[in-house]
Amino acid sequence: MTEILVGKQRILLRTLLLIVVMQAIAHQAWGSDEDVAGEFTNHIQPLLKRYCQDCHGGESPEAKLDMAHFRTVSDVASTWGLWKDVTSRIHELEMPPADASPQPSQQERELIEGWTKRFRKSEAERLQGDPGIVGTRRLSNAEYNNVIRSLTGVDIRPTRNFPVDPANEAGFDNSAESLTISPALVVKYLDAAREVADHLLLVPDGIRFAPHPVVTDTDRDKYSVQRIVDFYLRQPTSIDHYLLAAWKLSTVQDSQVDGESIERISQQYRISSKYFETILGSLRDKNRSYGPMQKIRDRFQEMVREVSEEKVAKERCQAIDAYIREERAKLKPKLESLKGPGMNGGSQPLVLWKNRQMAEHRMSSAVDAESLASDSSLLQEEDRSLYEQGSDEVRKGIIEAYQHFCSIFPDAFYISERGRAHIEEKEAAKEGKGRLLSAGFHSMMGYFRDDLPLRKLLLNDEENRELDQLWEELDFISLAPIRQYSGFIWFERAESSFINEEAFHFVRAEDKSANSDAMIDRFAAAYLEKLHRKEAAPRVIEAVDFHFRDMKRQIRLLEAKLLQAETRQREALIHFAAQAFRRPLTTEERNTVESFYHRARELPNADHRSAMEDTLSSILISPSLLFRWDLQCQSSTIQPLTSVEMASRLSFFLWASNPDRDLSTTAEKEDLNREAQLTEQLNRMLLDSRSKGMLTEFLGNWLDFRRFDMHQGVDRTQFPTFDDRLRASMSREPIEFVHDLLVRDGSLRELLMCDHVVVDRGLAQHYGIEWDANDGDIWKRIDNVGSLQRGGLVPMGVFLTQNSPGLRTSPVKRGYWLVRKLLGESIPPPPPAVPELPASEKDLGDKTLRELLEKHRENPSCAACHRRFDAAGLLLEGFDPIGKPRTIDLGGRSIADDATLPNGLEAKGLPGLRDYLLRFRYDDFRRHFCESLAAYALGRTLVVADDILVDSMINQMKQNDDRVRVAFQVIVLSKPFRNKRGESNLDR
Repeated sequence: MTEILVGKQRILLRTLLLIVVMQAIAHQAWGSDEDVAGEFTNHIQPLLKRYCQDCHGGESPEAKLDMAHFRTVSDVASTWGLWKDVTSRIHELEMPPADASPQPSQQERELIEGWTKRFRKSEAERLQGDPGIVGTRRLSNAEYNNVIRSLTGVDIRPTRNFPVDPANEAGFDNSAESLTISPALVVKYLDAAREVADHLLLVPDGIRFAPHPVVTDTDRDKYSVQRIVDFYLRQPTSIDHYLLAAWKLSTVQDSQVDGESIERISQQYRISSKYFETILGSLRDKNRSYGPMQKIRDRFQEMVREVSEEKVAKERCQAIDAYIREERAKLKPKLESLKGPGMNGGSQPLVLWKNRQMAEHRMSSAVDAESLASDSSLLQEEDRSLYEQGSDEVRKGIIEAYQHFCSIFPDAFYISERGRAHIEEKEAAKEGKGRLLSAGFHSMMGYFRDDLPLRKLLLNDEENRELDQLWEELDFISLAPIRQYSGFIWFERAESSFINEEAFHFVRAEDKSANSDAMIDRFAAAYLEKLHRKEAAPRVIEAVDFHFRDMKRQIRLLEAKLLQAETRQREALIHFAAQAFRRPLTTEERNTVESFYHRARELPNADHRSAMEDTLSSILISPSLLFRWDLQCQSSTIQPLTSVEMASRLSFFLWASNPDRDLSTTAEKEDLNREAQLTEQLNRMLLDSRSKGMLTEFLGNWLDFRRFDMHQGVDRTQFPTFDDRLRASMSREPIEFVHDLLVRDGSLRELLMCDHVVVDRGLAQHYGIEWDANDGDIWKRIDNVGSLQRGGLVPMGVFLTQNSPGLRTSPVKRGYWLVRKLLGESIPPPPPAVPELPASEKDLGDKTLRELLEKHRENPSCAACHRRFDAAGLLLEGFDPIGKPRTIDLGGRSIADDATLPNGLEAKGLPGLRDYLLRFRYDDFRRHFCESLAAYALGRTLVVADDILVDSMINQMKQNDDRVRVAFQVIVLSKPFRNKRGESNLDR
């Protein structure tokens, strides 16, 4: 009986033991949440205490890392990034250091690594779909700049003098973890708002922003005038281009010449089809056999018969153009200045009268019956004899031929610069340079429109409306009529002395009532009375009378427009606030904007403009603009983002800026809660050039070139081709390259290896790539550059240059950057007191840089890290300190670009490095890219739960040829991206 009982006990004990073993196995393989926590307490913590806490504990732990922090699995979860770094260094045998005692066994290291994997899986499954806590945060400096650019259409960059935004653990500066706000920063936001307000323009239909401050009248003049001048300069007024196009058209069979052919060739030569048809008609008109036009037709037909090459035709056309300009100058009507008794020749009525005469005669000829009756020298020699001996019909034909020539070839299509109109024309032309659109007054502000030939001959209806609007806005924005009239009063008293008598004492330029109807009429009556008294010529009296009447008309019209526009401008400001706040305004918020404006207008010395500027400033410093309220969540449970909130989340992810109208409209229809609409908006926004804002922030922080445009590490004496422009191009290259990849929906593999670049002219020259001069200074893709050692991220100038000290390369820096930034390895900073290498390759002495590095790696404390990245840097020794291929260093030594990789394989140069990355490290690269993109998109350091999102990104990319857009789509459609929550019991 006892034996049976003992036997049963043995069986029971064996069964219990088996159960324990089975549980242990199950625990090791899968591990429930409780098992993971228990194992941490029972097995992992003792190892940390035994091997880590002697150095990393107590009051002054080394590297400020206190391992006593990891008391529970909750501590591991809350500082997951730190825990990963610790376990990574344990795995790489870097910790404990080689000289430490005791050392953990391989089994103990594997126990820590195995537990970490189980914990990671358990925690990810427990929190699957959890959006994590993304606190309400302020906009980053870059986001604020982008938002201001989005709202104003102007790249003001008001945060350029702000402190640099700190980054979070993931290396990005777009998270609540790092974006705090201080009283000093609030002051800077106030200054930034005022700076933006300095760019505000009040226009007839609302508000606009100038590319430069428009605080003064002169600033506003500059803005308005330059827009008109820019419009003029865009117009195709070079006659030789039209002649060349006509020659091109002559090569087309007559049966094919039609309106479509004319339009097509006009577009090809970038000329006005309207004016082209006019010139074609004159070239084909055989009824006019006199004057310069006949010679032009003869020379043109000769060119058509003899010339087959466009280059030769172009030269002939330029010669004909020169002939036209020479002949046209002879036929310009001579107009005398108007003079009044006692009046200064620069008086506004006299100057404007002459301006009108000149403008009306731009297409007129000096040849008429009256002028030829006394002087026929204006005619060409053969026409002169015909005119003197011919019949009335012949004479009429000659005059009409010259008038026709002048009507299609005006003496000017427009006048963009004018000197004083009342002095000699040659002198006025000399002093008129830079006096854009000037009326030609002396010491007075005033503009005059003189562009009738352009409007009549070249512009279509739409272009004429655009130009009319530009001139109307010049008067509106600059208050030109009011200021011009004030200048007239000042000039007549200070420069002319015409009104320096008691009868005119009532009118003063500084008197605000001087431009009232009553005062203008009184001033006009007194002025005209004096002219009558002095027996002025009727034409002078007519000019002065017209001036007063026209100024009164212009001033009253402007005042009415200004008053009518105020309501539209306030409404525009309310619309601006809705865009700035990234959501429709509440009734209370609309009322707040309105009431702020009215309070500001009631301040002493305030007016409409100052009240608008103050109200704008209040909007720009509103917390509704400065903070991402769409991320705020008071609930402890997971809440879906509203459609409007999703618009902000999407735009700040994909553009690092505000939603545009399309996205906001879609959001207000509640359509952004649907996956189809999200995907559609995602693709639209990635293709938009504004996605470069996201790439600037994401790539710039991920790959650590965000501030390369301020890089000063290059010795420009040794490398004179490296200038600010090339530096800016290098900084922009990765952004343009990846944007092209997104537009094409290309593969992530192209970031490591491809046979093309996306460059501008400066980079092409730097890389030794041929550039078509006709392309100007654009960014474009160029294929088949593999032979030049280009293609992908690694050989880009920005990374090779940034990671070079200046007068030599740095395999250490280049390798560290590649392994740390591209592959995501966690490598500690170098220990203190590491000896510096010589600053220049010329100072290396009898040893090569490679030999000095080998000696450095003899130190065991250095070797563990250097063996992970030195090889990658050595394989890039074929590039000099500014990223150009080389075979000899600055000291005259031959370059050795071979190395033994961490996996023991031998490799050589860039091809060997690329092969290593694609064959052995591509999975690491892809995971690190996905983790980095997810961290940027979610605006926080990744937590354990995000493993499922990252794994989903990787799996979807694998199934879709590694297309980069797939990674973006997985994020945007994921639960963490589309939801939010506050503190909850999900947090350990």
